[in-house]
Amino acid sequence: MRSDSLTIRVTDHILEHIRNNRLSSGDALPSELKTSTELGVSRGVVREAFRALEVAGVLEKENGRSPKVGTLNSDFLTHLMVHALSTKQVSLRQIIEVRASIEVKAASLAAGRATAEEIVRLRSAVEGMRESVERFSAFVQHDLDFHQVINGAAGNPLIEIIGSAMIESIKESMQAGLRQRRGPEDVLRVAANHSAIVDAIERGDPNQAGAAMRKHFDETIEVMTQVDAGQIGR
Repeated sequence: MRSDSLTIRVTDHILEHIRNNRLSSGDALPSELKTSTELGVSRGVVREAFRALEVAGVLEKENGRSPKVGTLNSDFLTHLMVHALSTKQVSLRQIIEVRASIEVKAASLAAGRATAEEIVRLRSAVEGMRESVERFSAFVQHDLDFHQVINGAAGNPLIEIIGSAMIESIKESMQAGLRQRRGPEDVLRVAANHSAIVDAIERGDPNQAGAAMRKHFDETIEVMTQVDAGQIGR
């Protein structure tokens, strides 16, 4: 049997072991030796499978200790998103379309779940954007902070993980979008859109929060369409 087939056999075995035993994050998993003996495959194959599962975040392994069930994180998805964008398998507009489908819902959820502290952080991010209209790197950082706070306030770990995984591609799309804007007034309108989102979240109005986020992304997608068209033309 090919080594890659054996590796898949090991990974499937570990995944089934987690499901069948209803294990949770931090619970112990069988060692390399035990898995090797049970499946009748070499420890090298098991080590390769464990390494793949570790990269995927399924398990965590420290030197000298048995592996354990991993904690959800965005590392693997981050690499996938960066790879997809850098190899031009997806466009900036497509990145924004995925964000929109997630973050419109995140804004609606945040309207009923955001804490007073999170509202303060959102206001601070918007003010930072207003003060950075001619300093794009600072503007982008405040913009990123804004969206990360909302994703966290939504109270759904998958939204937060997917949002975190997209940070590098989001940053690139934000920078490209700002370069496409016509001047400071146009950039200030972006900040105003964000302020409207905070207003709705603070009022606890999920419908308006979602609508304000949708308006923001509709305008952003229009800008990204122009960016992508310019890239294709070069």
